[in-house]
Amino acid sequence: MGTFIALIGLLLATVFVAAIGERTGLPWPALLTVVVAPVLFIPGIETVSIPPHLILPIFLPPLLWSLARRTSWGQIGSQLNVVLTMSVILVFLTIAALTATAMWMLPGLSLATAMVLAAAIAPPDPVAVDAVAGPAGIPKRITGTLQTEGLFNDAASIVTFNVAMSAAVAHGEVDFSKGFFQFLYAAIAAVVIGLVVGRLAAMFANSVPDSVIRTAFTWVLPFAIYAGAEAIEASGVIAIVIAAVEMSSRSAMTAEDRLTGHSFWETVELLFTGVAFGLIGMSVRDAIDTAGTHIWQAVQVGVVLSLVAFAVRFGWMWVLYKMNTKRGRTNVSPLRLQEVLLMAWSGMRGLVTLALVLSIPASATSYHYELSVIALTVLTCTMVVPGLLLPWLVDKLDLQNGPGGDKAIEELNQRAYAAARKAVKQHGEEYAPEAYAMVQEWLDSIAEKRLQDPEGSEERKEAFKRARTGALQMQEVALRAASRELQQARRERQYNPADVDAVLADLDKLILARDRSALATPSTMVKWEPEE
Repeated sequence: MGTFIALIGLLLATVFVAAIGERTGLPWPALLTVVVAPVLFIPGIETVSIPPHLILPIFLPPLLWSLARRTSWGQIGSQLNVVLTMSVILVFLTIAALTATAMWMLPGLSLATAMVLAAAIAPPDPVAVDAVAGPAGIPKRITGTLQTEGLFNDAASIVTFNVAMSAAVAHGEVDFSKGFFQFLYAAIAAVVIGLVVGRLAAMFANSVPDSVIRTAFTWVLPFAIYAGAEAIEASGVIAIVIAAVEMSSRSAMTAEDRLTGHSFWETVELLFTGVAFGLIGMSVRDAIDTAGTHIWQAVQVGVVLSLVAFAVRFGWMWVLYKMNTKRGRTNVSPLRLQEVLLMAWSGMRGLVTLALVLSIPASATSYHYELSVIALTVLTCTMVVPGLLLPWLVDKLDLQNGPGGDKAIEELNQRAYAAARKAVKQHGEEYAPEAYAMVQEWLDSIAEKRLQDPEGSEERKEAFKRARTGALQMQEVALRAASRELQQARRERQYNPADVDAVLADLDKLILARDRSALATPSTMVKWEPEE
């Protein structure tokens, strides 16, 4: 009962701290971790105890799905270099540097055990990066690169962790060739699983008329994909990401699906992220109790490992900055020295690091009790402190004035308007002349950013009543055409899916409003104005 009460308290704390973060501009996950940790030292307060081997299967599937459904094949295709250079090469470079540092600072630590610790610490957590970087106001181009990195980098670290763990438990040598082929198998098998399951899931969703059933299906699916992929030693992380993108690209979602699905997954992401970061805060007391007299040595090791991870990331970001500017890329980051610092600063560790470190058995190393303190120190140095200072850093670096200014929202609005006007012209002869003229005037007012009040005169009211059926039908033609155009734009490489989704969400609200107005016999027309 105590665990249940603690969990409910953590969920309530998530909601309240998220509200505080929205008002103060501070990233609420980092704030929640800071709030939860000291509270646990009050006598009588219990912690939420989840077996370490269940942390990733419980939290990663829904959070990864929520993140992956916001991207697209076009976005991934335009940033394949990010997947290779940041999600794979940078992870392995970081593991190598952290392994050498851990063996230097912890006498007697074997290569296999050092690699286990390094693999757990190496990858920035996609949940931490998205939850902390989003509220800080980082430009979408940079956020998109960080999200793409975070969606795929866990695969390299988890495979390395498993290979090194097998050697550490057996007190043997690390088989690097086995690890290489295991990584290839895990990645390729996961891509195949994701593509097949994503396509089948889209077929099923398209055949079910009830939006509630479709939303419930997407809730269960990530857990099934993760469990199935891990059962055959494929990467559950990659399988979920690929399946989410494939299903999103093939599902014939309605405006209602997109709006309700967005609200549902935003709620899931908020609560699951809160519990995940709350678990990080709750681990502090247990870590201090188990480390005993060696706690300060463990803290020192954690600080040094954090600095090494930051240095490696900063150096690699500088290399990528030179490569991107030399090749004239404009859709990835970093493109300026300010972005090099920001992206190095945003290498935040989180739930994956905690779960992997807690799953290390005592038989693997004599430093078992110190490892949890080391991990929490790394989380503090790479997530809590950078997260709280990130809004200040973003403001100081003047990132909004960087190259490739974001004009996508305006361009997408005009593209949607052009598709709507073209559809009206093509189908105008099917409707009454009065309806055609009224809808044309409506679209013209959109382009000129000056909406006329359709109730401005009695004559206009009467004209609308006479042409009501045709006008509503033509409005539907225009809005559906604009929606199709935006969904097509979402598949293209030059657009950030977040920009498209923002415009599409406004359009979906108008589609639903038009549908309701058609049923309720309104006396006014639906009005749509592109964002400024």
